[in-house]
Amino acid sequence: MLLSCTSPARWMGLAGALLALGLLASCGGSTTLAPQAADDAAIALGTVTGFGSVVIGQQRYEGGAPHYFNDDSPGAAQAPQAVGLGQRLQLVRSAAGSVALVQPDLLGPVQSVSADGRRFTVEGVQVRVNADPRVAPVTFFAGLSGPSGLHAGTMVVEVAGAFGIDADGKPLLMASRIVQRPAWTRSVRLTGEVAGLDAAASSFQLGDVRVRLGSDTQVYPAGTRLRDGQLVNVWSAQPAEGKVVQAGVIRVRSLLGASGAASLSGLLRLPSSGGYEVAGIPVLPAGPAVAAQLEDLGQPSYVNVLGRVDPGSNRVLATQVRPYAADSASILLLGNITDYVDQAHFLVRGVPVDASDTLFDGKLGNGVFVQLRGVVDPSAPSRVRAVSLRVLPGAPDGGTVDLQGTVSQYAPEHASFVLSWSDAGVTMASMVRVEHNAVFSGGTVDQLANGSQVEIQATQTPEGLAADSVVFRPATFSRGVLHTEGIVHRLRPGSLRVNGLDILDKGVAARGGVLADGVRADVQFDIDPRTGAKLARAIIIDEH
Repeated sequence: MLLSCTSPARWMGLAGALLALGLLASCGGSTTLAPQAADDAAIALGTVTGFGSVVIGQQRYEGGAPHYFNDDSPGAAQAPQAVGLGQRLQLVRSAAGSVALVQPDLLGPVQSVSADGRRFTVEGVQVRVNADPRVAPVTFFAGLSGPSGLHAGTMVVEVAGAFGIDADGKPLLMASRIVQRPAWTRSVRLTGEVAGLDAAASSFQLGDVRVRLGSDTQVYPAGTRLRDGQLVNVWSAQPAEGKVVQAGVIRVRSLLGASGAASLSGLLRLPSSGGYEVAGIPVLPAGPAVAAQLEDLGQPSYVNVLGRVDPGSNRVLATQVRPYAADSASILLLGNITDYVDQAHFLVRGVPVDASDTLFDGKLGNGVFVQLRGVVDPSAPSRVRAVSLRVLPGAPDGGTVDLQGTVSQYAPEHASFVLSWSDAGVTMASMVRVEHNAVFSGGTVDQLANGSQVEIQATQTPEGLAADSVVFRPATFSRGVLHTEGIVHRLRPGSLRVNGLDILDKGVAARGGVLADGVRADVQFDIDPRTGAKLARAIIIDEH
C-alpha cells in the first residue's frame, strides 16, 4: 500500500512536508512543518553523497528513510532503493517523518560529446563532468564506466546535477550523476531559466527548447505563477518534436510552504537583477560578512549555505556559507552488504564498492553491516573505492538496514513476517513489522506470502525491524548462487557488463523484458573454477 490521502495517523504528520514540496495538490488540507531542533535542517536541497540513512552535501540525516517522490508518477511514493549516489534531492523533515523529491535535471538523447567526454549536450543544455573533488561532487556514473562511454546519437541519459551560470554568462549543469537509460525511452526532462514567457500562447523558452503548456499541465507548487527568470524543471511523457516540448509537469524551484532551518548546496549565481541564488533559491545574507564572502566566491562556485527559511519570501536567510573545497569529505556508506561477489565487487545501499585495497577486521559477505568511507573511483567513476571500512555487529537502534531474504510466518493481520537472510553465509532470521505506509515495488501487499523473495529497507528497533520499503525480488535457483543487480551496459553478443562485472550470457534468455544497454537487470551467475569467467544462469529485467 502506497502513501495515499486516506492513510491514517502518521499521514497527517507527513502532510506538512508533502505540502512544502507541492505534492498534495490532489489531497487538499493544510498543515505546517513541525518545529525542528536548532541544528536540524527542516529543508535540505543538495546532492546525495552517502547513505546512513541519507547524506546530503556533508550532512547526515538519520532515522527512518524518507518517502521519495518523483514527478514521473505524481502522488506515488517510490522505493528508497531507486535513489542513487549523486542524486539531487529536496528533503523536508518533520517530527512525523521525512519526504524527499527526486528530481533529475535532464533526460534525453546525447546530442554532442567532446573528445574527452567531459562535456556534452542534452536537449541543448551544456553538461560538465566533474572529476575534481575540490570543485564539486565528483560525477558518479551508472550504466556507464565513465565519460569514455558517452556517445552522441542513440544514447539516452538521465543527468542530475547543479544548475548555474558559467563565467561567460552561459547556462551549465555540473553533473553529479549520469545514468544510461534504454534507447527507446520517450520521456524527457529539462532544467533551466524561464525566458520569453508568452501567457497568451501558454509557452516559454527554456534554452533551445520551446515549452508549451496544455490543459493537463501541472505546475508546482500549486498556485505558482510562472515568470521570466525562474528556475524550473520540466517533465514530459513525450519526446521533443523539433525543439518543442509539451509539458506534463512544471516544477518551479521554490520553498513555498517550507519553514525552519535550511541547508542548500549548489552553484552560486549572482543574477543581473541583483542578489544571490544557490540552487535556484534566493539567498539573503544575514550580515555584511556573509555578503562579502558570497561576492568573493562569485559564480559559478559550488557552495553550501546554512540558514533559515525567511517566511513568506521564498528566500533563505544565510548565516553561514562554506565553499565546497572546505567540505570535500569522503562518501559515507552505512548499511548491509548485498550482491557480494568478492572484495572488489559488492554493493552497500545499492552503491558498487571496491574494497580490495582496504585493511579491516572481520569477514565480508551478504548481510554484513559495514561503515565505510570512500571516494568515487578516479579510474572507474561507476563505483566507490573504499578508503576505510569497519565491520559492525549490526545496525544500531534507529539505524537503516537493507536485507534480501525469504518471507516466512507471514501474519497479514499483524502486518508482520520473519525474514530469513544470510550474514556472510550464516542464515539469520529477523522479525519484520511492515509500516502502515510502506512502499511496495515489483508487486503489491496482496502478493506478500510465505516463500516470497524480498528486499526490505527497514529501521532497527528494540522490537525488531520496521520496514518502510518492500521490493519483490526474483526467486534464486539455489543457495550460493551469485548475483548482481544494476544497469546493463557494454551489451555484446554473448556478454554484458553490470556493476563492473563482465558476464558471459552463453545464450541465456532474459526474462521480464528486453535486454538492452540501459535496462536494470538482476543477473545470477556462476564462476568457472578453471577460467574465472562469470557465466550467467539467469537474467531478469527489472522494469520497476
